[in-house]
Amino acid sequence: MRISFTGLIHASRLSPFFKTHFASIHDFYEDAERGTLPAYSFIEPNMLHGHNDMHPPVNALFTGISIDAPSSLLGGEAYLATIYDAIRASSTLSGSNYANTLLLVTFDEHGGTYDHVPPPPAPPPDPAAPAGQMGFRFDRSGVRLPTVAISAYIDPGTVVTEEFRSTSLIRTLRERWPLGDPLTARDAIAADIAPILTRATPRAQEDWPEVVARPAPPLAEALVRLDQPLPPLGKYLLGTALALEKLMVGQAPDINVNEVTGREALAYFDAFQEATFPGIARGRAV
Repeated sequence: MRISFTGLIHASRLSPFFKTHFASIHDFYEDAERGTLPAYSFIEPNMLHGHNDMHPPVNALFTGISIDAPSSLLGGEAYLATIYDAIRASSTLSGSNYANTLLLVTFDEHGGTYDHVPPPPAPPPDPAAPAGQMGFRFDRSGVRLPTVAISAYIDPGTVVTEEFRSTSLIRTLRERWPLGDPLTARDAIAADIAPILTRATPRAQEDWPEVVARPAPPLAEALVRLDQPLPPLGKYLLGTALALEKLMVGQAPDINVNEVTGREALAYFDAFQEATFPGIARGRAV
């Protein structure tokens, strides 16, 4: 099954681009080799069945179980290593290459690690919005997240201590391309990432470290209980897909998300992917 987790969650905004702007990771590898990477690429790991991201080993879409065997954190390490190798090996004389490509690796969570630095204040994205749980006004940042920047214009071993935000990427893109006004007050004040590229000349390609990831264990299919009802996240994603299919083609299968099993949901998504994410579906299995 090859669909975009991010695409489904943000289907209300992204669905018009499913057939034109979503491609498989193998398209990325080929573009890196040919020097035809687009100006901006967002790489999403497979966060669903047998995922290769760095979340704890849990199959939240189909079973909700948490067992080490079905999916290992090493899958995310191995996936990141292949992306790094593709950029490091890119040597075209024109277009994209190792010297003009910035690989930014960031995380959506802190991994449960204790942060001894109190989150600093930050302007709320929408000052007029009502308070959230426990009266929270969204007027401060959260805990610090790990981020890795890989570029020929960054010296090896560089540690950045200045404050950046998740919205710094939006700010950086707005600085480089005419994308319009800030989306919210958060990206309006976020620091631009560009100043971390401090070298006057790029590091030689042969000076980039060689990364060897430990092999990820295979998915233990026998431990994935596909005969069980879907957990909440699976119900949400399946419901979103059904609503999206009805909107796009005028009809959708009559499926009760509260009764369908993981195996039945997989069968539906196998058919759903071809029509909805053709660029991802035609890619080879990861």
